[in-house]
Amino acid sequence: MAKKRKNQLKRYYSYPEKPEPLNFPIEPIAHKFAVGVICLCLVLVLGNMIAHFIFDPERAAKREMESLAKDYYENYYYDNFTANIPEDELEIAFMTYADYGFPPVYLRQLLLFDDERHADSRSYFTGQYFCNTNHTAVTFVPHAPYGKTDYTAKYEYECEWDTTHRK
Repeated sequence: MAKKRKNQLKRYYSYPEKPEPLNFPIEPIAHKFAVGVICLCLVLVLGNMIAHFIFDPERAAKREMESLAKDYYENYYYDNFTANIPEDELEIAFMTYADYGFPPVYLRQLLLFDDERHADSRSYFTGQYFCNTNHTAVTFVPHAPYGKTDYTAKYEYECEWDTTHRK
């Protein structure tokens, strides 16, 4: 009796017979299409990541700020600071600022120093990624042996994304 009931359930829940195969094979075409779509998606995702890495306004603004700060300290501030200090008192003068650094230099000053030579860099800070030139600053902390390149720069950014910016 149990065997008869089992056969009835099997027949009740069984699937119909398989359909006849198509005249042309569709599986190789579908496989190639799926592989093509996957490859296209990978190329688009990688392209987007590369474009974001190269054309990222935030990263470009920070790189430009670092470049301006380096040029300011090494080619302008250091020379002006050491101009009237005798060679034997140079270390004492720098040791005064070794703990906390020189007063902050604001982005506005970096853009305008040296007869506005870097005024064209303003575009990095006024586009999609807007930086406040009166609050974005860098502080230079000198360290021994107190040469032109013996310093640490501490950056303070006050920047935000400008969502209303239209090109």
